[in-house]
Amino acid sequence: MAAASGTAAVPDCLREALGKFSTEAPAGWAYTLTTVRNGKDRATARFDPAKPPAGRWTLLQLNGRAPNAKEASQYAQVRAANNSAAPQGTFQKGDIEPASVELLREDAERAEFRCAFRAEAASSDKMLGHLALRLMVNKRSPHVEKFTLELTAPYSPVLGVKMRELRVEMSFTAPSSTGPSLPVASTSHFLGRIFLIGVEEDLALTYSDFAKRE
Repeated sequence: MAAASGTAAVPDCLREALGKFSTEAPAGWAYTLTTVRNGKDRATARFDPAKPPAGRWTLLQLNGRAPNAKEASQYAQVRAANNSAAPQGTFQKGDIEPASVELLREDAERAEFRCAFRAEAASSDKMLGHLALRLMVNKRSPHVEKFTLELTAPYSPVLGVKMRELRVEMSFTAPSSTGPSLPVASTSHFLGRIFLIGVEEDLALTYSDFAKRE
């Protein structure tokens, strides 16, 4: 893959890819989400947008077994309060500053870009101002195959919290004649300190069994 550098107008393949890009599952689609925390705590749940808001998430398995009634109820309540499955540190395509786009490398199949976030986005969500973004774009069927967000330097978002490392990666399918680009998997790694206690967390999300709801 040849390397390139320099900031210019947004290339056509990236503009087309971003036009249909979202960091979250598309509206109107049901899917199964498997979450693994630190390689051991595992939960599998089903999201169905056709159900009432309080019942859209159903816990299917918890650490390899069926959940009991209390666990299923607690999971549904937590999910109802926060209905997004997007990983920590995600962004919206409108947050990207077009003038910051830099081509890092490309070949006949793919192009990788480095981007920064708009000042307006970074001021409203200060976390974005401390993250570097890379986008891997498929050129033959223009879509974002993967994005990577990484903390550029240690950062304290609130009093008592010190972030030393944060890295988020998320991958997506190609769009097809029957549906849009869909999330496949997301991983995040966090290393830091919360009130003098060292914290390290690895989170892996896997999306599967998508179904369009009318």
